Amino acid sequence: MIAVISGDVIKSQNIPQHEYDAMLYQLDQSLRAITQTWQGQSTLYRGDAFQIQLQQPQYVCMVALLLYLNIKAAGYEIRQSLAIGEIDNARADIKTATGSAFTMSGRSLDEINNQRLILNITNQNIDPGLALNIAFVDTLLTKMTAKQANALYVYLTAKNKQHSELAKQLKTSRENVTKLLNLAHYQLIERFLHYAEDTISTLKGVKS
Repeated sequence: MIAVISGDVIKSQNIPQHEYDAMLYQLDQSLRAITQTWQGQSTLYRGDAFQIQLQQPQYVCMVALLLYLNIKAAGYEIRQSLAIGEIDNARADIKTATGSAFTMSGRSLDEINNQRLILNITNQNIDPGLALNIAFVDTLLTKMTAKQANALYVYLTAKNKQHSELAKQLKTSRENVTKLLNLAHYQLIERFLHYAEDTISTLKGVKS
């Protein structure tokens, strides 16, 4: 089994033309950096849409969350449809790959409405606890500011998570880092990510 994330930029048609190229560059760079770290593949298509393929499905929530935070820190919003399923034909360009993971991810993106994250699993019911946690995290993400998102992204990707060290990277005070992280509910989100990884790891067909 693999994981596929299909997503796009929310209300991209409202982004001024002089900012649109900067937004696409930010999205492209974020995709490259995050998928390289998590050993995935990504592609941009239809202007503001993207797709990610991950060989290790247990990390799908982490990858989706990091991408969301990185883009929101730049002032934009994305929505993402996460799917775990099979791949029938692997391709160098994942836009042409086929399988239930790709079909389900793309179809659910068209039905996502006002959510930021949604997860589906081929031929399996999603764990009720995981589904509820995703709904809670979705609500937290929509209320998060760009500065809070940036602080949380730096925290989640840092090797040294001491607030004093994060303050150096964010060029602010330790007290402000703590304030931003608390407002972003960083401890709850970190617990969610561990829970999601552990829960998905128990699915049949998921390799550690």
